[in-house]
Amino acid sequence: MSGAWLRKKFPRATVQLGTGQHTLDRSSLLLSQAAYDDDGAEYATRIQLREDKTEATWRTTVTAVRSSTGGTVSVDLECFPNSAQTLRTGKPRLIRDLVAKLEPRDGMARLSVNALRVPHDRVHFLVDVLRDPQRQTPTVVAARPTQADPLWSERVAGTMRQLAGDASMYLLWDLATVDAFREEIGHDHRVGPGCVRTFLPLVDPAWAPDAARHRFMGPSRLTDPADQAWRGIARRIYALALERPLPPQLSAVAFPDRFAEQQRQERRETMDKARLLTSVPAQRKGEHDEELRVEVTLLNGLLEQADKELSELGRTVELAERTNTSMQGQLQAVIVERDNEIEDHLTTLDALQRARAEADRLRLLLLRQGRSEEVAEAAESLPGVPSSFEELWERLAELEHLTVTADRRITFGLDEHAMSRTWAAKCWTALVSLDSYVAAAKAGFNGGFYQFCTTTPPGAKAYPFRQVAMTETGQTMAQYGHERQFPALDGGRVGMQAHLKLATRGIAPRVYFLDDVKGTQGWSAGRLVVGYIGPHLTNTRTN
Repeated sequence: MSGAWLRKKFPRATVQLGTGQHTLDRSSLLLSQAAYDDDGAEYATRIQLREDKTEATWRTTVTAVRSSTGGTVSVDLECFPNSAQTLRTGKPRLIRDLVAKLEPRDGMARLSVNALRVPHDRVHFLVDVLRDPQRQTPTVVAARPTQADPLWSERVAGTMRQLAGDASMYLLWDLATVDAFREEIGHDHRVGPGCVRTFLPLVDPAWAPDAARHRFMGPSRLTDPADQAWRGIARRIYALALERPLPPQLSAVAFPDRFAEQQRQERRETMDKARLLTSVPAQRKGEHDEELRVEVTLLNGLLEQADKELSELGRTVELAERTNTSMQGQLQAVIVERDNEIEDHLTTLDALQRARAEADRLRLLLLRQGRSEEVAEAAESLPGVPSSFEELWERLAELEHLTVTADRRITFGLDEHAMSRTWAAKCWTALVSLDSYVAAAKAGFNGGFYQFCTTTPPGAKAYPFRQVAMTETGQTMAQYGHERQFPALDGGRVGMQAHLKLATRGIAPRVYFLDDVKGTQGWSAGRLVVGYIGPHLTNTRTN
């Protein structure tokens, strides 16, 4: 498979897969390696294609290891940009070819190039696949819509092709299958007609909150030509694939550098020839001159070979250093994000403890008044936090004092990220706090939102004041104020500076709002308007 891929990629080159380095063209080098067991049998092979192009250096590594239980194959694509230009990488076609040829499995799940059809009598097998504790990759389940839709079919089929090798994919074929799947897995984990759900490993159908882990996209978004959220399905699974560690068979294999040993042997032989020429006295001057020319030729060959080896070694070291720098940067980002998350969790735990203490006191007061039925009814009707921004949007009507003009497409884009569940929960907390502030202001609270969070009236819901910013710097507004113009109810746009922080790393989502609760004139009088829920906007400290 690798040979066919290379021959198609380099039709004018003679592709050799034997151990060693092979030049395919002026900018492409192929390294082929093999590993052998104690009996001398080859059990692992690796080919690495390096392409030094103007915009970047691309390195594709294919590693295959044979074991007693079958075999494991990995394809790794690395990009080393040569400029600040952002490059988009695509999955090598080789991966789809390998999946189609090898038909790999992930536990009970079969990886395929296209989604596997599931009839109603095979639903039980699909549920077993989802619950299989050995499954390590996501499983994408789509259900055909009740009425054929070309755009839905095009988008879902395209997504499935992109996921080959990174996820197992199944298609609930008809309405009977959809009903049977819902009956088998339960209402919370269902996949309705026209929907797509990405099931992560370790599905627990018996636990309703588990359903929130498995991303869900409805038919209205998949069939809306202006909505590009469907692309996030593949992006999310790609991100998960990058986070997944290599199987032990691949990470443990070591390839001896036989090519380097071969080069060393060739150098030793050439030097031995040169020494032999100088050790035997020449009989005549002409013979001496000829021996010198031969010796010079041999030594020049050695120098040329050494120069090539040094150049290649320098290029390898350079790429290794760039890889190490990138890994160090990622490690530092993870450390900072971990520390910030710990601080966020501590803040959340503190707020939770206060809320529980308050609820316990109120519950005790009600019980002392003999109102046990009201206590039980309140406990049953308490809503949870949204598990996604799409769910949050559906619940905005619960916030009767807020007006939201934010672009929902930007907001829904946050659902593509790994931290989206946490962000959605914090965003809901922020919106509830803003709603509580408006209610308090209409009841006589005199301060602004920041004062509301620092000196919260009894029974009101505050947001952590350290995550509240009521203005932007003058320099930020001078350079990037245009980014902070958001939709107004009168059809125009209005500047907003006050914002709430949902995170401090990565895209660091923000909620921008306009507080005109005490205003008396204009379209915003008496309102608090949320104009933006999305990624961090540009300021003087970002690029």
